[in-house]
Order: sequence, then structure tokens, then C-alpha cells
Amino acid sequence: MKISDLLDIPMLASSRVTAGREGLYRDVYSVNMMDSPDIFEYLKPNELLLTTGYAIKDKPEILTQLVTRMAELGCAGLGIKTKRYLDHIPEEAKEAADRLQFPLLELSLDCALSEALHQLLARIMESRTEEMRYALESHRYFSDILLEGKSLQTILEELARLLSYPVLLVNRSLEPFATSSGFGTAYSSLLQDISNWLPSMLHGARSPSIPLPPGSAVPFSYLLQYPIQTDQSQGYLLSFTNQNPVSTLSLLTLEQAANVISFDLLKRQAVKERSRRYKNDFFGDLVDGLISDKQDLIHRGRRYGLSEQRSYYCVVLKKDAPLRSHNSFSSYSPLLPSDSIRGRTASMKEDLYELVKGEAKASDFSFILFSKNDAVVMLLPVNTLEEAVPDEHQLPERLLASRLKQMIHSLWSQHEVSLSVGVSNTADELSQLPRAYQEALDALQTGLHSQQQRYVQFYHVKELSDLLRMLPQEDLQEFIKETFAHLLFLEDKERGELLKTLRSFLDNHCHIADTAKQLYLHRNTVIYRLDKCEQLTGRSLRLPANSLRFRAAFLMEELLN
Repeated sequence: MKISDLLDIPMLASSRVTAGREGLYRDVYSVNMMDSPDIFEYLKPNELLLTTGYAIKDKPEILTQLVTRMAELGCAGLGIKTKRYLDHIPEEAKEAADRLQFPLLELSLDCALSEALHQLLARIMESRTEEMRYALESHRYFSDILLEGKSLQTILEELARLLSYPVLLVNRSLEPFATSSGFGTAYSSLLQDISNWLPSMLHGARSPSIPLPPGSAVPFSYLLQYPIQTDQSQGYLLSFTNQNPVSTLSLLTLEQAANVISFDLLKRQAVKERSRRYKNDFFGDLVDGLISDKQDLIHRGRRYGLSEQRSYYCVVLKKDAPLRSHNSFSSYSPLLPSDSIRGRTASMKEDLYELVKGEAKASDFSFILFSKNDAVVMLLPVNTLEEAVPDEHQLPERLLASRLKQMIHSLWSQHEVSLSVGVSNTADELSQLPRAYQEALDALQTGLHSQQQRYVQFYHVKELSDLLRMLPQEDLQEFIKETFAHLLFLEDKERGELLKTLRSFLDNHCHIADTAKQLYLHRNTVIYRLDKCEQLTGRSLRLPANSLRFRAAFLMEELLN
């Protein structure tokens, strides 16, 4: 209720607004009486204060401080009974009230403050009761629409009719989700402009009414916003208006419509989560090799688009961790989260799933998507990639790699989500999908051990270097030290010459003549250096096991560097 709505009660009939008339739009939630000098500690926002001025009769200049302080706290106004303790209100206080648009009421001598307090509170309670009744009726009205089996679109249409302004529902990414028909017809061309300036306007917005930016193509002055909340933010219900200030009933109508929409979205979300859980459980069992009945696999997979006539790539996408040493991709596990963190983790998984799904659609993939642990898994039909290859000489794998790189680059540049990808060989039968899933995980693990981020790694049979990367760096360093032994403690120049000679000797299949030719050295110089290597390491170069050990040590040194 505004101050202007309270001025007609009987006890204020002879009162007048002596300053701050521009602030009569302020909301009043409570009324208080004061005749104590320490009232500053008890002031509350949206409170109307009544006083006889007794506490400040000897220091009327305090009134200016009181007006300033009350305006800072967001109080509704100040009513002063004059001609008793204060003969008149000081001009300084009036000037401050006008400057701050803070209503200053001069109460008449016959105004009984206790009776005025009673009448004001009664009027406020009456207004609150009416608002509660209106809110209840609005909530019931919008709920009945859903109970009758009608859609969210019907709610938006009815809301637009009640407000007499267009209505827009946006999702959590602030993209238009649904609009009232009036909005869609008249302003559909403006949706992109609206999407551009919505994020900056809604970020940190505290008031339901937000001024629109100057020069906006939308023919309205203000945006009304109300968040759509379930267990997480789902977006906003928006309406455009020229009202300022916005009527309380309009805000109540918007609020109740938003509440009903939240309940409907919560129901949809529960159905969606249950359906997705069934899907994730099915594909989780499939890639874990727990479904042995072929006909059961075909029958259950058909509802998700799985076909026994197609070959598939299995693609595993996982968020990158900060670069650091890893012992094993599968062995990494964070501390068990608390219930609150566990809920946030579930929300993050949901967000990741939706982001990958959106980017996969934008990349023109034909895909089946599901979640597995903390990763998102895609099954991509091979034939759709072969059909999309523009050049018959281009391999589908190259097209797949290119599209996947574009997808993870887009996720990073637009959403700052860093993902890496492991891709399997093709699974020509549905029964081969468990093998393909494990290959995709192995490919992802290979890139992880290479300390990479935002990579696309295809599966291949592991080389010796891939196997060595799985070992801890400390073990590699210890192996190198034990292999080269005292050779590592020589002067830099001599150590470099001996290691270069030994490396060339191994590369030339232990042929001294070929080694001397490659290094432009005399044969005897090569023999001398190799003998010295044997003495310093304590290992004979004639033994195949030692030759293999030296080769492995050189390869480990390359990996560490």
C-alpha cells in the first residue's frame, strides 16, 4: 500500500503533505510511533513513523538528520504533530525531504496519534487481506488451467490478458521459451534484440520492475520480471509495461502465474529425470556388458533409436580437470561430497548433458546421448557420417574429428566448459558396444596421461610410449638413474658425448661401423666410448636385456622432457 492511499483515513483528514510530495508512491508495510531520541536504531524499511516531536523539541535541527537517515533506510515517511512541542517544521528538514523525495506529513493538533496508528494499521491489514485473497484466487485460476489439461501457452495468454501487456517466458539461458500470442505477432522480430540485452538487465536485479535501456526497439518503458524456480533456476517470466510504479495487483498476478509455471516445470522435470534415469540405466548396463539377451537388447534399444542394422562410434566426453600428474584415469575420484555438494554435482551433470546435447545438434550430428558416471557418452551412427563426407577420398574419421573439435571449441568459447573426447573404433554389432565404450575410455585416458586439455583422441593399440606414460614420473626417474648410474655424474660435455654415442649405437642396431659413420668418428673412438659406458653403468652392451633397458631409459627421458 502506498502512502498516498493512506491519507484519506479520518485521523489524517486535516493533515497535509508539507514536503517530499514526489515520494508519495513509497510502499508502507508498518506504522510506528516515536517520542524517544534513540529511534535511529529501531527504524525499518517501508515504515511510516508518527511523532509529537517531544524528543527533538529542544534540538529541532535533529529533524533534518532523522529525515536523511530514514530516507537512506528506505522508510516510507514521517508524520509530525505540530503546534504542541514543535511550532513548525524547520525549512532545512523540508528541503531535505524534497531533495530525497521523502514524504513529510504535518499532522493537525486534533490528531490523536494512538487512534491514527490504529486506523493506519487497520487500513494496511485490510489491504493485505485483499491482496492475499486476490493472490489465492489468481493461483487457483492458473492452477485450474493446468488441471484442465491445458498448456503453459494458455497460462501465458491468460496472464497477458489480465495484465493487458505481452508476456515472455525465457529459459535459464535467457532464450525465449514461450510467448503470448500478442507478443509473438507484434514483436517476434525483436526477440534477438531482447535476448541480447536481457542478461545484463537481469543480472543482479533486485526490483521486479526494471527500466528498459534507452533507444530500445520495444515500445515499453519497463520490464517486469519474476524468477521461475524449482530445485534450481529455470528462467524468468517477463512482461512489458508502461506503468510506473507498477500496481501491486499486477505484481501479484505475475508472481502467482510464475509459481504455477514453476510447479508445472517441476512436474515435467521429474518426468524427464525419471525417463532419463531409465535411459542412463539401460545404456549403462549395455556398455558394461550386463545385457546378454540379444532380442531384449534390440527391443529395449529401439525406443531410444538404437538399430541393429547400423555400426556406431562410441564417443566419451568428460570435463577436464586442472593440469596435474595423474596415475590413472579410472583411479581418480574426488572426496565423497556432502548432500548439498551432491545436489550441486547432479545439477552440474544435468547442465553438462544439456550443453553437449545442444552443441551436438548444432554440429548436425545424428546421435544417441546418455550419461555414465561423470561423463557424457554419444553413440554416432557411422553411415550418417559417411553420407556427410563431401569428398569420397575423405575418411569419415576426419570429418568426425573436425566436428568434435568444433564442438568442444564452441563449448569452451561460449560457456567456458573445457571438455576432452575419446573416440572408439567402430562397433559393427550392438554386442560390440561394450568393447567400443572401453576403447573410448582408453583413448580418453591416453590423452589424460599426455597432460592435454580439450583434445580429441581416437583409440589405437598402445605403443610403448603410451604404456610408459601410465607410470608415475618418480618411477621413470628412478629407472633412468639406475640404468645410467655414474654416467649421469660426469661433466656436461663428456656426459653428452657418451650418451650421444650410446644412443647412436642402439639406433644402428649395435653396429660399430655404422655408428662411427653416423657420428663422423674413428671406429676406435666409438669402441672407447662404449667401453666407458659399460664401466660407468656396470652393464654389458652385448646382452639383449641391457640393450632393451637402455632403449627404454632413453624413451623415458624423452617423455619426461
